[in-house]
Amino acid sequence: MLHYERAVEIKRPAGSRRIEIFSPKIKRRLTLFSWRAHDAWLLLEADPTVRDFCERPAYVDGEAGRVLDFWVAQGNGRAKFLVVSTEEADAKSLPPSVHGVKLQVLRRPDMIACARRIENWAQIVPYRTSFIRHADRRLQNDLFARLEKPHRLKRIEAEFHPIDVSAVRAALFDLLAEGRVSAPDLDFAPLGLDTVFRRDAT
Repeated sequence: MLHYERAVEIKRPAGSRRIEIFSPKIKRRLTLFSWRAHDAWLLLEADPTVRDFCERPAYVDGEAGRVLDFWVAQGNGRAKFLVVSTEEADAKSLPPSVHGVKLQVLRRPDMIACARRIENWAQIVPYRTSFIRHADRRLQNDLFARLEKPHRLKRIEAEFHPIDVSAVRAALFDLLAEGRVSAPDLDFAPLGLDTVFRRDAT
């Protein structure tokens, strides 16, 4: 399987934004040039089946062609390229695969359907990033043990008092990102004290 670790060098598109972020999943900084790519990145952070990814890994067809938005490696040993597109005609013009790797297009309706998940993970990622050098595995294990039964976030924080709330949330969100804990409500409702977390059924 091809593996990508560095973005291809391109000039920032005219009129585009420069968005600097840090990924707790792949533990390095990224530079993105659109909010569409930013939102797609959050979906990668939210997906526990994603093991690795790289922004702007290659071109669709030579250096004169379009740049692929992401290369994604999943836990099942499969990989894919992602392109975030707002134009249906643009999406139809793309090939089904590049370099023998499946190409998936995230269209505007796909992103709209994931809007709540994106909003919630925009709040979750900063906790993970802030504690990435101080991840508390013991606290994570204690949380995992406690979640044998579903708990609301406010109950979790109360039961682990006086541990700092930010540390508790960071440990909980690490479990969520790893797929050891799930919170289905995050796809439909805002993250809050009433959000229910439970051990993942799988």
